[in-house]
Amino acid sequence: MKILLVTYWGLTNMGGIWTYMKQLSDKLSEQGHSVTLMGSHVESNTLYLLNKESYFDKNAYYNTLLPYLDPQRFPHLYLEHGIFSFEIGRYVFEAGASVLGLEDYDLIHTQDPISTYALRRVMKNRVPLVSSIHGALARESYYEYKGIEPELTKEKYESRPIWSYFRRIEQLGAHAADLILVSSKWIGQLVNELGVTPERIHTLPYGINLEQYNDKAALPSPVQLGGGHKVIMYAGRFEYIKGVHVLIGALGLVHRSRQDWVCVLAGSGSLLEELRSQAAALGIQGHLLFVGNLDNIPATLQQADIYVQPSLQDTQPYSVTEAQLAGIAPIVAGTTGMPEMVKHGETGWIFPAEDSGGLAELLLLLLGDDELRGRTGNQARKWAVRCRSLDVMAEGTLKVYRKAVGKQALCRGGTGGEMLAVEKEAGAIQGAFHPADLLGSVTPGNPLVPVLRSRLPLDYSVPDARIFGFDKQ
Repeated sequence: MKILLVTYWGLTNMGGIWTYMKQLSDKLSEQGHSVTLMGSHVESNTLYLLNKESYFDKNAYYNTLLPYLDPQRFPHLYLEHGIFSFEIGRYVFEAGASVLGLEDYDLIHTQDPISTYALRRVMKNRVPLVSSIHGALARESYYEYKGIEPELTKEKYESRPIWSYFRRIEQLGAHAADLILVSSKWIGQLVNELGVTPERIHTLPYGINLEQYNDKAALPSPVQLGGGHKVIMYAGRFEYIKGVHVLIGALGLVHRSRQDWVCVLAGSGSLLEELRSQAAALGIQGHLLFVGNLDNIPATLQQADIYVQPSLQDTQPYSVTEAQLAGIAPIVAGTTGMPEMVKHGETGWIFPAEDSGGLAELLLLLLGDDELRGRTGNQARKWAVRCRSLDVMAEGTLKVYRKAVGKQALCRGGTGGEMLAVEKEAGAIQGAFHPADLLGSVTPGNPLVPVLRSRLPLDYSVPDARIFGFDKQ
């Protein structure tokens, strides 16, 4: 089977989603399938196919579109800056994907609602489309904005156009896919609430290549710790949604009772300096080690005693499973998909999200009880080995692929059932244009013109009519 794995975002710098794509690609390739990865290269601002010489210059196309998407003609794009940024970014992605080619694959597997909807919109000939929904875009966007606007409430945010826009993208993406993969029951419920029927949703938890994990864990750790202190660890982005500020707040409370610990914080992000300042204000800066991005988390975990995932929203973080495989029963925030990864007191610990006091109590409990940590850590490892196999995930994914391909064959036979809502005619926006027409008039002789003309549907247009009016829904 020829398979294309696609993300709208930066391809190799995506943390857990990149891990998912790379491991799945490697496993499917081992089984004889041809797998290609498509995504953005952030530094060069291109859309590209990994390990191939095929790429699309996003910047040049963006600059061509920009003057023709003015606020007088298309005011709905300018209700908030984020809306315009995402919409023009999607139009650029759609053109790039059509140029790089979609029709030579037996199946396409997208990793986010933006790329799912975008690819369905530009398919001239229908290709079976499976979508993995790794998170909740609209809900995540709230935490991103709250990180910038600390006083922002969820109620206030949900009254803004940007919230309605992201909800519309989620809905369009969910209905664009033939079948949907989710890693947790929580995400499955959210997808169902978007109007997707249960038979199109398949729950399949993430898996890890145990052999590769063990090989990395056996290597020397990139961080060498000494002093006989207990080691608490977090690995991930330093962004508001990840809740690292909650962990630091808890450590400030722990410090009042005992000081025989150190916390390793591995990662990077926009809040690094704020987190350093928070630690200094609490007088615990000497107990925190900000070690940057590490290329070997499994080896570093071999030195840790406790792992904490304090996220305000997270689906099924790979770092939690990596901690369990290291023999650590992790502490996770009791929100979204994370409680599905542990059984409280047996294979991990759960505290109320954003509750530094509750987290501090668990940290003090585990810091003071070596036997408890050892017993629950051993149980956590057994559970992860049994339930988080990459082989199981890959086989389950292939079953969904085969079902999607079979569904496509059924559709060709004329018994495919009701048309997806996303494919129904949405009308047209006055002034909307086909990109090939625009390029042909702006830059006569542009080699992209015949490519876009031949590969994009005849009724494809920019701006997208299906987005118009999202703020009134």
